[in-house]
Amino acid sequence: MKKILIVDDIEEYLNSLERVLSDEYIVLKARNLNEAKEKTKEGIDIAIVDIRLSETDMENKDGLIYLEWVKMNYPEIPVIMMSAYREFDLAVEALNLGAKYFLKKPISIKELKGTIKTLLKE
Repeated sequence: MKKILIVDDIEEYLNSLERVLSDEYIVLKARNLNEAKEKTKEGIDIAIVDIRLSETDMENKDGLIYLEWVKMNYPEIPVIMMSAYREFDLAVEALNLGAKYFLKKPISIKELKGTIKTLLKE
């Protein structure tokens, strides 16, 4: 089975996405930038990453830092970025940094699964 890494600072969101994806994929979870890097080093096929990895820090863009790190170190791993915030410039920045898709929260599970299948060529 393919491995998916979900990176989000909100535990409920991590668990929710894990529930809907774990029937088809091995799901790894990370709540911050350092955990995400460590899990990526274990070997993953795709990453789904929130732009802001801190609810309390509106300047936090650790998801974009992670995206840049993946593109430098593991360019073959496709990254899907997501955010609950309606900041168009962050979505554009994520795509310009190499994200394959940008999804707005709350995410449509049907759209997410379709995007994953497309990126993994299933």
